[in-house]
Order: sequence, then structure tokens, then C-alpha cells
Amino acid sequence: MTDRVTTPLLTERAAYEEHDPVLGRRIWCRQMDPEHDTDILHSWMNRPHVSEFWEMDWPRDWIRDYLQRQLDDPGRAPYIGFVDETPVGYVEVYDPFADVLGAYAPLRDGDLGCHVLIGEEEYLGRYSVSLGRATMRFLFKRPEVQRLVGEPDVRNENFLSLLAFLGYKKQGELDLPDKRAAFMVAERGDVERLSGGRRRRRVVG
Repeated sequence: MTDRVTTPLLTERAAYEEHDPVLGRRIWCRQMDPEHDTDILHSWMNRPHVSEFWEMDWPRDWIRDYLQRQLDDPGRAPYIGFVDETPVGYVEVYDPFADVLGAYAPLRDGDLGCHVLIGEEEYLGRYSVSLGRATMRFLFKRPEVQRLVGEPDVRNENFLSLLAFLGYKKQGELDLPDKRAAFMVAERGDVERLSGGRRRRRVVG
């Protein structure tokens, strides 16, 4: 088992939080900070279940530089997700029109892109659905967002199955420069119907 790397909570910076009554846990996130979070993102990127698809098992300094570029880019925003006081995953939000995806996918006004990874293996099971729904609610709290779009590797069958369960629909496959991807789309209305009334949540920030 991989030793767990810790990072400061910095709860005063929370961008979103909710209580999951099924798990009895608090799910929340804050924006990542290279000063505090480089070590944990480096740890996650170098774990086999992540590196197989992200292919970012880089040295620590490269990860710090990457994280800083996400923060400096007005079209991107990196977040770290927690369950109670445990950091469990990474969420990278991006403007798909300013991303490579924009040259390959049939995008629409109101689309928002998102890359997600769960770094802690023990949270890949029964937590995945709750974490996925919380992430989607966080992103849809922006009133201008009508669709969430993503382009996971077509080989990542477990993640694709999770996205389908969460309400994403496959709109075809794309030959991106670095991979064969499934173009996955979640419509606001579909997600609201699926998740309505299932969670008591509180939005902050």
C-alpha cells in the first residue's frame, strides 16, 4: 500500500461543500496551491492507477510547474477534493474552447470541461459515485454552465462506466493528439433529474 501524503486543509478556502447522508461524510474542495499541494499531486500522478491514463508520472518540479500553469491560465482552475479531513482527488476545470478539445469536439456555448482523478485507491469504490455527483453539482453551480464535457481515454472502462452512471452520455470518439478519447457530455437537465433530492448540500464561496 502506498504511503499517504498529506496536505494542509485550509478549510477557510473552501469553494464548495456538501454533506453526504449516505456516507455520513463531508465532501468539499478548495483551489490547489503549489506551495502546499505539489507533493500530494505528485504522489497521485505517480500511482499506477492514475499514471496509466494521465501519463504524468513526472518529477516533483514538473508537477509544481504544471500546477502553477493551471493557476496562471484564466481558462483553467485546479481543485483538490476532500472527504472530511482526507484529501482524495484532483479536479481540473477548463474552458474547452481554449483547450485542444475545441479543435476536435462539437462544442456548444455553455460547455465546461473537467478532468477528474481519485488519487487514494480506497476511495475508488463506493465513494466514486458520491464524489462524482458532488463534483458535478459544484460545477453546475455556475449558472452559465449548461453542459459538462470530457474526453477520457477509451481504454478507461471503469471511469467511462462511472460517468454513464452519473448521467454522462457518449457522443462519439475523438482522435486527440495524445489518445483515442470518448467525448462524454452531461446535460444540466439530465443531471438535475438524476440527483434531485438525493443529497442535502450547502454551497459556499
